[in-house]
Amino acid sequence: MNNWLLFVVIGQFFYAAVVLTDRFIITKGVVPKPIVYTFYVGLLSIFAIGALPFGVTLPSGTTIGLSIIAAVSYVLSIYLLYESLKKSNPSEVVPVVGGIAAISAFISSALILNTGLPGHFLTGFAILVAGMLLISHFRFTTRAFLFLFGSGVFFGLSTVIIKAILENETFVNGFFWSRMANVLVAISFLLVPRIYTAIKEDIGRPNKSGKTTMVVGNKILAGMGFLCILIALKFGNASIVNALTATQYVFLLIFAVFFSKLLPEYFEETVHRHEFLHKSLATGLIVVGFVVLFL
Repeated sequence: MNNWLLFVVIGQFFYAAVVLTDRFIITKGVVPKPIVYTFYVGLLSIFAIGALPFGVTLPSGTTIGLSIIAAVSYVLSIYLLYESLKKSNPSEVVPVVGGIAAISAFISSALILNTGLPGHFLTGFAILVAGMLLISHFRFTTRAFLFLFGSGVFFGLSTVIIKAILENETFVNGFFWSRMANVLVAISFLLVPRIYTAIKEDIGRPNKSGKTTMVVGNKILAGMGFLCILIALKFGNASIVNALTATQYVFLLIFAVFFSKLLPEYFEETVHRHEFLHKSLATGLIVVGFVVLFL
């Protein structure tokens, strides 16, 4: 397949749309509490049961342990991301989280998979940090930055652990059991009285059908993005696929301009001319940082 690059771009377009919808769901009261939305998203991994006819077998103890660690890391990363999206604009939040996640993944790979850091790591690291600082306008509060930092660190760690699982399991087995671990972690939320109460109250709110449609529909969109990236990884160059993750940030910047004018009551982000140039430069630095890291 010669058009695998197109699948990368389409996949990142879907992911950018998912992030905007995530923020809408959280900020517009569709699911008002990030912890409750995190529960729903983790629980929706149950759809991985569709992989059962394709050769799922009982996992080893190592796979179970790694899957649980990956699931905890992933759930923590999306919870912290949703908390960040509740307070800040996606075109500022996601590039910072993505940059930190890339750095976290490289360091985690060196520590867990013994891959070693590439010679150009420090150059890519410096460019990413410069871009992240510039796009943040230096205006994130300490609390907001800690959320962003934690989300990126945990997301990078989860991807490396998933890679470790896949090195010891078939693709289908690794995918299935890592998703089932997400479900297990989500269900464990019900053991915390405060979270259980919040989930129970949200389920009892009116307009449940509209909420369900939006949440499930958004996760289907995320699944389509994931499928596009998997196709690209199968037929293309993994380094280029990873580097092109940065196109998501370009799409977010474009969406920020488009939706803030088309639907200002839903997408509050406004981009004035000077701010657009500022964000464009910062996004460009982050894109270059990704290219340097992964190529």
